[in-house]
Amino acid sequence: RRQEKMRHILKTATEVFAEKGYAGASTNEIAELAGISKRSMYYYMGDKDTLYASVLKELLNGAYELIDINIKDNLTPEEKLRYFICSVAQVGSDRKLHSIVLRELLSGGEFLPKYVVEGLDKLFATFSSILEEGKKESRFGDVNPFVACMMLFSFFVHWNLVVPFMTKADLRTAEIKALGTGVSDQLIDEVHKIFVQFLKKR
Repeated sequence: RRQEKMRHILKTATEVFAEKGYAGASTNEIAELAGISKRSMYYYMGDKDTLYASVLKELLNGAYELIDINIKDNLTPEEKLRYFICSVAQVGSDRKLHSIVLRELLSGGEFLPKYVVEGLDKLFATFSSILEEGKKESRFGDVNPFVACMMLFSFFVHWNLVVPFMTKADLRTAEIKALGTGVSDQLIDEVHKIFVQFLKKR
């Protein structure tokens, strides 16, 4: 019962924080939308800072687990790269996560907990290890893993933000139709192919 109540509050808070950010959200509104008293919300989840941190942790843990689960030791560097790309693509399609994180980053990141950045650093480390393994096996050339990983993250965030508007405006319809507006296998394959070609030519 307690866990169900906490999940309900987290879900409601996620919606509000995604729409209004930390500064624009109020505990009164979250409690009202969750159908509980403000006192009960504090009892289950703590104050606004604690609730906000819980929302981000819930979203980010799911994102980071995708990469840990998908990448196995017995894969080639190219296969690991594809699974990493696939995981990042799924993270990039989480509009609530990016609505919250991007909103805060654009306003200076004052309310983002430290573990958000630490989690991103963990992803960079995973990506770097894949490239290093490929380099040792003479499959990949020498590239800056931080820059390459940022390029990958940025692509999927922008894909999910920009392509829907291009579709509505009837722009690049043939290219978009071939790849799909969401995260499709065709899109993953195309990004993977480009990255492998890029890495092998260094």
